[in-house]
Amino acid sequence: MAGGGLARWRRALHGPSPVLPAWLDALSECWASLSARGRAVVALSGIVLFLSGCAWWAAGVAARWGGSPVPVLVAERQLAPGDAVTGLRLVELPPAAVPSAAATDVPEGARMAFALPAGSVLTQAHLDARGPGAALPEDQRAMPIPVEEGWRVTAGGWVDVWVLGMEDRPSVLVAAACPVLAVAADDMGAGTALVALPRAAVGEVAQGLTAGRVLLAHAPPPG
Repeated sequence: MAGGGLARWRRALHGPSPVLPAWLDALSECWASLSARGRAVVALSGIVLFLSGCAWWAAGVAARWGGSPVPVLVAERQLAPGDAVTGLRLVELPPAAVPSAAATDVPEGARMAFALPAGSVLTQAHLDARGPGAALPEDQRAMPIPVEEGWRVTAGGWVDVWVLGMEDRPSVLVAAACPVLAVAADDMGAGTALVALPRAAVGEVAQGLTAGRVLLAHAPPPG
């Protein structure tokens, strides 16, 4: 069986040349009629045209993305405010994808000023020594509020802050659509959310926390 197959292959390799399309046949005739020097010139011209096309394509890609890639530090895991600045890797991104003031090195002992999601680029603002307050507007304050794991309050979310009523006093919405800057849990599983509040609401929330009557409700982003 194997011998018969080999014989068929041998017969297929003998005989007249296959008929080429007219344009390809003319091209092969032209190539055959060239001298050795002429073939070298044609081959060299083809290589130059190919390299020029590659350079033109690369220049187009660079122009579209703002230039050549630049090195930046990207978080491999989510970092919360106060965390040591670790778990970063150096990658190259096109300039159009790099935020302003991107960091390329981390000072020794640096801590996170505010949250950095996994896969995001580290910036100098994340290393601000003022901590979470560095990212707050003048009329806001960051305040820790206890949360339970089942509430599913996470950094980057938005919450309404309620102070629950007692006896005949109704519950009060103290602040609406407040950003959650960070969420941390201790060894016992108790959680604390760092919430940005309007400065005018800090006193009322503090009183509610003293009585253990503060509740966070999930809210959509403002606007």
